[in-house]
Amino acid sequence: MPAAAPEPVVASTPAAQAGDAIAQHLAHLARHDPARLDAVMPEMQALASALAFGSEGRPASDSSAEADLPPTPDMSGARSLRHGVHLASYRLQENAQAGWAELVEAHPELSGMEARIERRDLGERGIFLRLKAGPFDSHGAAQAFCASLGGDAVYCMPVDFTGETLAPMSIGGGE
Repeated sequence: MPAAAPEPVVASTPAAQAGDAIAQHLAHLARHDPARLDAVMPEMQALASALAFGSEGRPASDSSAEADLPPTPDMSGARSLRHGVHLASYRLQENAQAGWAELVEAHPELSGMEARIERRDLGERGIFLRLKAGPFDSHGAAQAFCASLGGDAVYCMPVDFTGETLAPMSIGGGE
């Protein structure tokens, strides 16, 4: 029986590493928990479409084996497949920006992370902006990060990484 060819090494770029990790996670779910994939089917279809077609709607490669992919679904309101941590909630964008700056100063391990804001309507309580940090590869990694922040001393809850990138505060009266 001939030996199987060794699997090629994944490139060391962040995109290649993330793609490989996601592919492994999806393969695991496809074998062991396929029902969980139903919830992310629109995202998987959008990803397949984005990989197959360039931004102008033309094939991204000259492959003659083009798949008949469905149109790109509307992704507004879709949940992220990545993980993050919810650190605080604010009513105003400016307060979220100031809060992020204070958190980074108090916890330098946040400085290399991306901050996101997710708008949440809590009915009678009003609209809040959830401040999130991440991304993390898994829910467990997000939990471990929360534990490293000092347990109950700091609010930290693992969540998905849905939201918009928090814009940096503008300082002074620019043009």
